[in-house]
Amino acid sequence: MPGSGKPRSLVRTPVAVIADWDADGVTAAAMIYYAQYYRKLYPLQGRHDVVLEPAGPRGFPDALANIMSSGNCPDALVVLDIPLTEKLYEVLSGFARECPSTRIIYIDHHFSTIYMSKRLYELSEEVYLGHKPTAVLTFQLLRSLGVKHLTPRLQAFMKAVGVLERSKRPMTEAENRVVKLAASISKASTVLRDKELWRKLVKWLASPLPQDAPVDMNLVERVLKVAEESDRRIEEKARDLAFGAKRVGYIRFVDARRHWSGRGASALASKLYKILRQPVALLVRRDDGALLLIIRSRGRGAYRMAVGLLKEGVAENIGGHGGLAVIKLRDDVDMKVLEEKLRRLSLKL
Repeated sequence: MPGSGKPRSLVRTPVAVIADWDADGVTAAAMIYYAQYYRKLYPLQGRHDVVLEPAGPRGFPDALANIMSSGNCPDALVVLDIPLTEKLYEVLSGFARECPSTRIIYIDHHFSTIYMSKRLYELSEEVYLGHKPTAVLTFQLLRSLGVKHLTPRLQAFMKAVGVLERSKRPMTEAENRVVKLAASISKASTVLRDKELWRKLVKWLASPLPQDAPVDMNLVERVLKVAEESDRRIEEKARDLAFGAKRVGYIRFVDARRHWSGRGASALASKLYKILRQPVALLVRRDDGALLLIIRSRGRGAYRMAVGLLKEGVAENIGGHGGLAVIKLRDDVDMKVLEEKLRRLSLKL
């Protein structure tokens, strides 16, 4: 995005939503789309078009650039389920300077966002953070505005992915079919990184109108087969790496820098945790050269260790949630120093 620092034209585009690719992001995006397009309630009063962009923290600058490609500032920008990083904050700050009249709404539950919340509040008063899934935080916000019910499809999908309070009523056969379909499409769009597939799922979940499947299910089935094969490869790699796991305090440290790059490191850490049945710290080098440490544990131990590494100065930023923390390490981190800090922090698990 240009860094001119000058406000853009007063001509506005309506609502822009940037949300994560996964089920939580899809669900939260569908809620905002439903509240704006069908209920005419939020973020703006009246019926307005909604621009949808899927992205993670690395893809956020490109997603925002797509929204701004017309040269106009949106009336509202909603960011959902994306962990706040230093780079993302810089991009968002630049956007706020160029579009001072845009309402920035940030809803998230990731560690790094909560950790940097004070800086985020300096950009916007509409920040909704918590340790519950983003879709729960979004639904709580909409409920406070009078949206008591969602579309049957969206309601069923939310229940299935576990982002709403548990209900004693079992799902009907029709709800189960919706959930299976939506979950399959969600996984397919995540694997493919297909923006149109993701948008179709969001709009289909948000729509109160009866419709058949929004996409070609043959495509979804083919992608799911690829995903299943990928899952098998990750499990095989985890079993190979488990033999070399090093005990560091109360955690098992696995250095996979020469054995893994690209996506799937979090899934690999979870597989190792399941095999070893102990907290795991997995070290990988991302395809762009960044050094990542993924910690998997029970409860909130992974989060406490991630915060500890951040305070110790060896971590650049942290993400993740629950018992899974994703830590971007500083490029100059010494491995012996890292292991010693892991040893000391693991004693507090």
